[in-house]
Amino acid sequence: MNYCQMIIQIIKLCNFMKYLLILFLSSSMIVASFPNKRYGGGIDIGSKGSGFFFNYIMGNSKENLDIIYELRYLDIKGETELIVIDYYTGQPNTIGKQNLILLPMFMGINYHPFAGKIANNFSPFLTMRLGASLAIDGAEDVSGFNNIWSDASTFWSPAGFIGGGIEFRWLNRSSVSLHVGYDILKLTKKADNQDDYSGMLIHIAFNRFFKK
Repeated sequence: MNYCQMIIQIIKLCNFMKYLLILFLSSSMIVASFPNKRYGGGIDIGSKGSGFFFNYIMGNSKENLDIIYELRYLDIKGETELIVIDYYTGQPNTIGKQNLILLPMFMGINYHPFAGKIANNFSPFLTMRLGASLAIDGAEDVSGFNNIWSDASTFWSPAGFIGGGIEFRWLNRSSVSLHVGYDILKLTKKADNQDDYSGMLIHIAFNRFFKK
């Protein structure tokens, strides 16, 4: 490597360090501006399936804006999926089951337009989230965990959620919120002969505030 190339690499490294410093300072400012932190999880009930999620939320000092980080597990239900009871054994069997799991990972916001204007810790909000979803497509028409998932196909797709909800808080120690909205889960390729698993979703969250 000659001196010119070395200087170019040093300049590139300095620029990279500058971007890292800007990112660190920006993140520190964001964290300082959003002191009301809470964490938790909950359940999802949707038109395409059901599951659970974990989230981490940072709220600003005015309590009218939240930044959300969220990881979901969504078990997709087949359109012809049906649970029947075996006449001879009395055990439930699933017919037409779809072995497809989606793992959406989101970053988003909750906007509380009436923060501080409604009593009793009752706060309506609008929400929007963007991110990516990992699809895990298992084998069909086989039984046994290993047979279904050992050779599963996996791929990423963009994803989102938009909706509204209501949050109830108790003494800034815990909260329960109900979201109703629309999941945007259009896949980059087909899984189980379908590439769009978007649909309505009910999202129920239970969160705990960090102690200050």
